[in-house]
Amino acid sequence: MRRAQAALEYLFIIAVVIIVFIILYSVHPQSTSGDVKTLGSTIINTTSNLTDEVRNEYNNL
Repeated sequence: MRRAQAALEYLFIIAVVIIVFIILYSVHPQSTSGDVKTLGSTIINTTSNLTDEVRNEYNNL
């Protein structure tokens, strides 16, 4: 139970970080070096990798 809660807390923290990055990008687009499509691809890939990690953790419970 504790490991499941830790995994959910980890997912929540990552979600907050991603939201902060999106807000920063929308407020200051001139400070980023990539375009929107590259940013979107990076976010999708990172989220997919994190989802796989969490799925593996649940399978190991």
